[in-house]
Amino acid sequence: MSKTAIANIGENDFDDWRQMFVCFAILLDVSPTPEGVARTWGWLCDPTHPETGLIVRVRDDVVGFVHYRLQPSALRGTQILYLDDLFIAEAHCGSGVADDMMDRLREIAQTHGCSAIRLDTHATNERARRFYERHAKNTNWITYEMTVNSM
Repeated sequence: MSKTAIANIGENDFDDWRQMFVCFAILLDVSPTPEGVARTWGWLCDPTHPETGLIVRVRDDVVGFVHYRLQPSALRGTQILYLDDLFIAEAHCGSGVADDMMDRLREIAQTHGCSAIRLDTHATNERARRFYERHAKNTNWITYEMTVNSM
C-alpha cells in the first residue's frame, strides 16, 4: 500500500482540486467552463448536496480526487455508492494510490449500508478498465445519454 492520505474535500482544497479537475476534463475531451467548475465545487462543499468527494495526497502533494454519491437502487431495494469520477495524476498511476482510493470507497459504502459500488468508464480507456476489473465486475450494461435542452 502506498502512503496516501485520503480526506473529504474541503474549502481549502479548491486550487489543487481545480487544477486536477481541469486536467481530468481535458483528458476526457471536455472543455470545462468557469461556471461549471464553480457549480461542481459548490456541490462538493455543500453538505446537503448528494455529490461529495475525496482529495488524495501523497506527502503534502495532492495527487488525485474522487467524486461520488449515494443513490437508491430501485431493483435491489438498497442504496449503492455511485463513483462519478476518479482521477490520479499521471506520475502516480500504478503506485497503489488508486487502489487505496477504491479501498476507501468500499469503507464508505459499507458504512452507509450500500450493497454495491457502481461506475462507468470509457470503452476505449484500457488502463482504467484493467484497473476497475481488478476491483469490480463488468456488468455488460450499456450507458445511454439523452441531451436535454434547458429552458
